[in-house]
Amino acid sequence: MDRNKISLLLLILIIFLATLTTAAEVPAKNEQEGWWLPSTGRFNGHWDLGMGAHFWNDHFNLRNLQLRTNVDLGPGLRLNSILRSNKKFETIEGFDPTFDELYLEGYAFHQSNFGKLSLSLKTGRMRYLRFPEPDLISYFDHVPGTEDLRFEDAETGYNGQLLTFDYETKTGLGYHATGINWDYGDRDGSNWIENYIYYRDSFKALDFEARAGKLALRHSAGEYTGSGSHLGYSGDGFNIYLGGNWRGYRAGLLYEEIENEQYNEIDRRTGFMVEFAFSDITELLGKLRFDYTRSPEGFVAHIPLASGDFGYLSKKPEGTELVGEIKAERVMTYWQNGQARNFYEHRIAKWGFTKAEEAAVVMEVDPWYLQLEALVSPNDFPTNWDEIKEWESGRQGPAQLKQPVTYKFYK
Repeated sequence: MDRNKISLLLLILIIFLATLTTAAEVPAKNEQEGWWLPSTGRFNGHWDLGMGAHFWNDHFNLRNLQLRTNVDLGPGLRLNSILRSNKKFETIEGFDPTFDELYLEGYAFHQSNFGKLSLSLKTGRMRYLRFPEPDLISYFDHVPGTEDLRFEDAETGYNGQLLTFDYETKTGLGYHATGINWDYGDRDGSNWIENYIYYRDSFKALDFEARAGKLALRHSAGEYTGSGSHLGYSGDGFNIYLGGNWRGYRAGLLYEEIENEQYNEIDRRTGFMVEFAFSDITELLGKLRFDYTRSPEGFVAHIPLASGDFGYLSKKPEGTELVGEIKAERVMTYWQNGQARNFYEHRIAKWGFTKAEEAAVVMEVDPWYLQLEALVSPNDFPTNWDEIKEWESGRQGPAQLKQPVTYKFYK
């Protein structure tokens, strides 16, 4: 038996033993039990328009003009889109609209005394996998890139039908699977992107997560470096996250091994993540997506131009009272070049009465802010300065923006 399979078995044993120690902590029945198909009102939604800029002492380029839209079509059904003005990387010149994302999603949740079942089926063009909500290991996920804006015949993202199944028990042990039927592009066929068991827990100030099974490959396997043509493929492996948390801040380390059958090798990754609490600084960085890029050298920012919503009330109607809420989080992920080409709203939790067709709905939105920076490298954890430089030279650095949202229901 090879080293990777032995590691998998040991990890599964650790998760099983941890589950036994917490199996008695199943809470009592609550009002959220049963099926939930989230809705904030038929044809209610929101939009925003923004444009990117890249500048240094020898240039100032406007780019990445995008219109993002999210519309609820009914209980458990919504439409998500990101329309960009052209198919170019470094300019907004020329009007040739195309979609970074355009998909229809049906989704549902079932809560019981034993755990939570989450189901999602998307069809269209997608650049984001996480469902039902991000966990700590997913913060290190590969972000679909921009190679299709710079090279002919380069394809990034997930085009087709994407099915996600997740079941998390009250003990923290769970099962997650994501499969895709490739369509609307050059690829065809069907395969698993993810198919693994997991364990998640927080021991006061310590965070621990682990996965074992088929995990998504990270490194590039296409004609162009970083082309993302490896996206959607997986291998047997495991990963472990261990870190700490304090007053809204988090930091931790990732170790990962995945078998890559195409190259008959083990793909090892190490990572480091820092999550920030909300502050004036993280709000400014999140609003502008300000960052430094090495290639091409310069600073990058994203300029918000306009935003709005439709279908929601601006304030509580007179003579009504609050009867329920839906808590949500909007997320965007991007590389250091600042080009966020995905967007997703996670419907996290609810309480009370949340039938939009029988209530008035008010949407309360907090500011976007820079939630985290995560670094992933194909090198082992460094132990000296030379190894630190080598680790940093090969690393990738996905970042994530977050916007908390509350939908309030009044009757």
